Amino acid sequence: MSQRKHPLSPSLRRPPLVSLPSGIVLGMALALSNTVSATEPQNTAVSVQRQMLEFNIAAQPLDRAALAFAEQAGLQVFFDSARLQGLSSRGLQGRYTVDEAIRELLGATPVSYHFSGPRQITLSRSVQTDDQAIQLPTITVVDEGARYTASDLQYHEPRSVSVITREQIERTPPRHAADMLEESTGVYTAVSQQDPGLSVNIRGIQDYGRVNMNIDGMRQNYQQSGHQQRNGTMYVDPELLGGVTVEKGASSGMGGAGVIGGVAEFSTLNARDFIHEGKEFGGQFRATSGLGDYANGTNFIGSGVFAMGNDIGDFLIAASERHLGDFDPGTKGSIGELRTGSWSNPDIEDRIKNSPVDYSGFTMRSQLAKLGLNLPHDQRMQFSYLRTQVSYDDANMLDTDNEALWEKLGDSNIVSQNFALDYNYAPDNPLIDVKAKLYLVDTRNDQSNLARGSSQAYDVTYKTITYGLQAENISSFTLSENSILKANYGLEVFHDKVSPDSNQAVASSSAVDYPSAEGLTPSGTRTMASLFTRLDYEYSDWLNLNAGLRYDRYRLRGETGMNIRTFILGTTQQTNEPLLFDVDREEGRFSPTVGISVSPGVDWIQLFANYGKGWRPPSVTETLVTGSHSTGSSTMYPNPFLEPERSTTWEAGVNIFREGLFTSEDRLGIKVAYFDTKIDDFMFMGYGLRRPGYQPIATIGTAAYVNNLETTRFRGVEYSLDYDAGSYYGNLSYTHMIGNNDYCKLVTWLGGSMDAVSAGSRQPITAMVPNEANNQQISCGGGIMGTAEHMPMDRGSLTLGARLLERKLDLGMRARYSAGYYLTVNDDERVDMTYPADWKPYTVYDIFGRYQVNQNLALHFSIDNLTDRAYLVPLGDVLAFTLGRGRTVQGGVAYRF
Repeated sequence: MSQRKHPLSPSLRRPPLVSLPSGIVLGMALALSNTVSATEPQNTAVSVQRQMLEFNIAAQPLDRAALAFAEQAGLQVFFDSARLQGLSSRGLQGRYTVDEAIRELLGATPVSYHFSGPRQITLSRSVQTDDQAIQLPTITVVDEGARYTASDLQYHEPRSVSVITREQIERTPPRHAADMLEESTGVYTAVSQQDPGLSVNIRGIQDYGRVNMNIDGMRQNYQQSGHQQRNGTMYVDPELLGGVTVEKGASSGMGGAGVIGGVAEFSTLNARDFIHEGKEFGGQFRATSGLGDYANGTNFIGSGVFAMGNDIGDFLIAASERHLGDFDPGTKGSIGELRTGSWSNPDIEDRIKNSPVDYSGFTMRSQLAKLGLNLPHDQRMQFSYLRTQVSYDDANMLDTDNEALWEKLGDSNIVSQNFALDYNYAPDNPLIDVKAKLYLVDTRNDQSNLARGSSQAYDVTYKTITYGLQAENISSFTLSENSILKANYGLEVFHDKVSPDSNQAVASSSAVDYPSAEGLTPSGTRTMASLFTRLDYEYSDWLNLNAGLRYDRYRLRGETGMNIRTFILGTTQQTNEPLLFDVDREEGRFSPTVGISVSPGVDWIQLFANYGKGWRPPSVTETLVTGSHSTGSSTMYPNPFLEPERSTTWEAGVNIFREGLFTSEDRLGIKVAYFDTKIDDFMFMGYGLRRPGYQPIATIGTAAYVNNLETTRFRGVEYSLDYDAGSYYGNLSYTHMIGNNDYCKLVTWLGGSMDAVSAGSRQPITAMVPNEANNQQISCGGGIMGTAEHMPMDRGSLTLGARLLERKLDLGMRARYSAGYYLTVNDDERVDMTYPADWKPYTVYDIFGRYQVNQNLALHFSIDNLTDRAYLVPLGDVLAFTLGRGRTVQGGVAYRF
């Protein structure tokens, strides 16, 4: 008789209760498969133990490492999931016997193992009491041929999570960091191919910390004002990443402070990815280049990693470089007509498609170093340093009236440095699993701007430093034979300091004593502090309830100002009078979350629903911005009275994970989720506003961040499917967005509109009185700048692959699809839009391959955009209108030692 179990659920069968002095009973068992008889001859078990196999398992939580070991060894591994919480494995790379491999993986953890069948391993952990060690039994429920990968875990999480593995990144080496995210549901990037910065959009939400973009938990809060297409960018080289995890919606866990969209964590490589017991050093070299006439600007992408370590500690050093030139876009198919002007002159479209995308090349150099120490009493400390330097040319917007489509505005040299000190304490105690981090992120852009028109050349440095502190603990309690409670609680604090500097002259008419270049990304500080707790209750193998509560508090400080017009009383003379603000705002708010998941009768299906509140206070720039671009006719003004955004998100979905569906080793994962996020007081850049003072007419050149008087809503459905039968596999993802948003604002956003009182025409002004009609005027529809003007469009991807020649050769294809969203010259709604929607539908086909020559050497190639399709990625920068790459052929080599 066999029983199939959900890999992350407790077993249907329970171990006997064990009496401990503390009164805590731990008896949850995790089973990875169906029960089978272990009656094979003893010599078969011995041969399995001595079998030499190739392993590649990163250091990670022990329960996940056990899943990876089971997959790579082709064995069944049985363990009590709750008892392994807080324990971490060693990395495991190279050829080992099965017996050697499991010993190396477990290392010094308080976990023993034994072969409970010819192809079955059981893990057990001891609980130390005051006078004895009690060995808790483990229930083994076996499923022949169980196999799990990191990407499979998203189909066991009762919430919306996307996982991008190292394997996915390596299939088609990304030219731009945004390329990594194209296969993830609900994730977009407002990307311009002329800017190597990455801005993550989750379900339509982005900018100013709405999405926590971080590297190894370190927030990347750098922001530099442009034309509102991206207000928050990070710089990272995919060569140094081990994977990406995207969690969507509000959170009561670490990283959720001030977040309403979700968390995108980019995880770097670790030393234990390359070393193991008996192998105290290792590493990897990778090199990729464009091939032949279709290199298309891919000059070189490469990296080197060296790691060494033992039981005392470990060390990793890595470096990467990418040298990219301007590329040619695709030439087939149609592109947008409004931004290009091709609606009136079709020849313009052909010109754009047959011209290189100027200023799309850049040079990136990154260095990574990690030093970890294994301290006594189950403690570990690690220091890490990551530096990324990027040099590129700044380009103006597409202009089809000029001989050159894009004009060079200057150049940027960005340096981002990340320092972190991590501490872990995970003794053999279910109540203690402490993690803490201190970090500093220093990102600066030394930018040179060329002279244009009447504007002189000038230099400016934009700099953001983020100081961060994180601390959390996880405690697990077994309440009864059928129930367990886990508590995750901690705090998070980060402080942003924005400090621009420029040699640009201060305008004589300026109300503040700094130039516009500094005022557009103004000086100021913002501190966020957050306390959080989350409780997870699990009953038997079919019910999970969770509830969390977060308290966020912020403080923002800085100085700003603007000029307003008024009359000198007793005269008819107008004058500009400075209106200055010394901003010091502080506020806090509680945000709850709740969730439920149920397995209704069968363990391979899970229904889930989640509800949560979020809160995001205004950023430094949104509050204090003041100034204008050097050649622009519009001016951005501050808003010290912005209200924080308040979000309400709920989602409902289903997870399906089934093994042995058609063959003994296949597995199928399906995830479908409906989401609905409503945001009150959503902040956006509005224009066509009226300043305080005597200004009876609202001008199109007056802009400021304002709160939306309507509820802003982002909703849709996400679909994910993974199928892997070993020799062939497939992946499908699709995101469907629903509806549109209306944006309404107070035209006189600060109030204070005044009328002049006089005895008659051209008579002296005797008084200034409020203009209530102006102060209460509301404008809806147009007058908004930024990505929020458009809802992200539907998009999806399909990947199909086969593993041939004893699975040494991996060949596959990928199709990327966008439903598009575009308006024509005859659409009335385009009149109300700053940048009308201009994304045409497209399907792009890619081919990839990898051949494992031996255990150390691998060759890879890819052909991106096989049919040379012309396209603009969904939510891509319609302002710059830089098309995606045309047909690009890349090849490379990876050597691991």
